[in-house]
Amino acid sequence: MALQVNNARQIGRSGSNFDWALATVLTCLILFGFVMVFSASYPWALENRESPFYYVLLQIRWLGVGLVVLVGAALVPYRIWERWSIPLMALGLLSLMAVLFYGENRFGATRTFGGRVQPSEPVKVIVLIYISTWLASKGSRIKDINYGLIPFGVLMGIVTGLIVAQPDISTTILIVATALIIFFLAGAELKQLFLGGFVAVVTFWLVITRNSYASRRVSALLESIQSPLNSPEWQIREASTAIVRGGPLGVGLGNSTEKLPGRLPLSWSDNIFAVIGEEMGLLGTLLVILLFTLFVYRGLRIASESPDVFGSLLAVGITALIILQAIIHIAVAVAVAPPTGVTLPFVSFGGSSLVTSMGAAGILLNISRYRGQPPPAAPRRGEAGSRPHSTADDRSGGGLFNVLRSRKSGASSGPPGQTAHATPNFGWWNRGTRISGSRRRRTATNQRSDRRTRSG
Repeated sequence: MALQVNNARQIGRSGSNFDWALATVLTCLILFGFVMVFSASYPWALENRESPFYYVLLQIRWLGVGLVVLVGAALVPYRIWERWSIPLMALGLLSLMAVLFYGENRFGATRTFGGRVQPSEPVKVIVLIYISTWLASKGSRIKDINYGLIPFGVLMGIVTGLIVAQPDISTTILIVATALIIFFLAGAELKQLFLGGFVAVVTFWLVITRNSYASRRVSALLESIQSPLNSPEWQIREASTAIVRGGPLGVGLGNSTEKLPGRLPLSWSDNIFAVIGEEMGLLGTLLVILLFTLFVYRGLRIASESPDVFGSLLAVGITALIILQAIIHIAVAVAVAPPTGVTLPFVSFGGSSLVTSMGAAGILLNISRYRGQPPPAAPRRGEAGSRPHSTADDRSGGGLFNVLRSRKSGASSGPPGQTAHATPNFGWWNRGTRISGSRRRRTATNQRSDRRTRSG
């Protein structure tokens, strides 16, 4: 009993231990983005809206909503998402189907309700939650193609099919790439990944060649690779001109000419990195890249110290989703990817993309609260018909935690009273789960203290 009370006190102390380094990085990205949104949108709003502050005032509203979502997600125990993964997935699929019939057509695509709410944005995070839950429950059976690749492929086919129909190729690529990363880290064999990757590549090739919307954008990129400044594609040419004009130090905050009406389209949203390059120069763009690099480092650190496999997979998935989205946005700005509607996370003008990114970051912050401690209990969906909460040890029969603790994966359960948590093992040829091992974060003094407490 004394040991349980002692452990409860330690968990309570850990419960407020957010990753403040990650929170600092997020704050820097959001504040920097707010300044750049105002700078990039001011000329357009001055000419085309009733107030030059039109977009920045909207940004304040979206930031307010995003802040509420971020704080809420940071305070809610992350295991609740595991419990509600199936209803969330059903809601996400229904929203994707509804937008095809009732969504607003903008720029040749039907992706939004009312021009602001884009269902595919929260669905990106919902898919991560569902896949993390599913993979954590499969354990070592994930190596069996009937339990692993086939159900995974069916799920990805349904989700991506609905998103491609909008069409939204860039979001489809984000979801598939992030899901494959989680699938690999959960223990899928390389032959499954190669087969799944081959099917994905062939499918995307067919979509691009059969879809006039996508094929036009890819053709424009191919024509622009040799000389982006002379590209026949308006967006590629203007974005490249902005970055080249910025040089090493930029032309100064607010002095961009490419953001003026009639030049770079959606400079406060889809092309904000190009405006950063023009006004802040190479120095400003490197600062943005540095902040995202720090985000990745903290995200992977949180994943490596997560108390259970679900938390670790979800943390990796969120980190991968954010950084892949940032990479695609930057790649478009520097003319190595076709123009897309992908925003720069936390920096671009708000909407469902900003709120979703902040919500995902909130979940990541909540996972960081339980580093080195037992995972939080997942609340039940309802008293009637709901299965009792199962801990990580209860699910060890599925094989996953047996693999985690095996000598082959380098895991160690540690001495009594010590908490074991997952750490990524990126060994390419490891046939077990690649989230393996346990860290011994307590000193010998603390271990002796635990023994004295038990004996007392």
